[in-house]
Amino acid sequence: MAKKQIVRQVNHDEAKQLVENGAVLVDVREGMELISRKVPSALHHPLSGLRGSIDTKGANAAIFFCASGARTNSYAHQLAQCVDCDAYMLVGGVHALSRMGVPTEGGGMFKLFGLAAGALLLVGWATGFIPG
Repeated sequence: MAKKQIVRQVNHDEAKQLVENGAVLVDVREGMELISRKVPSALHHPLSGLRGSIDTKGANAAIFFCASGARTNSYAHQLAQCVDCDAYMLVGGVHALSRMGVPTEGGGMFKLFGLAAGALLLVGWATGFIPG
């Protein structure tokens, strides 16, 4: 007989408690979205590439998140079918992780654009296009 599976939305406080009790975070954002903010402790399974099951490494629950929570909510039942444990959808997406105290990497698109602009200025100065 199959185990009854919980599939529901959780806020950041509930998600934090679940993680403390052994749940795993599953990031369903696309690869390009990771440029702005990556979550090293999460499993990464882009929604567009989900085929079959997700190995949750024996966790008792999986907490799915995207950028805002809209995609995980829309695909909740499909995502739940990919895991052999309870499935939760994080309200607020990746932004809710900071409220949970989950470490993230990346400073956002503004940091990326700032680095690119700085590199262009350096190249311009080095090649003489920008007087220095």
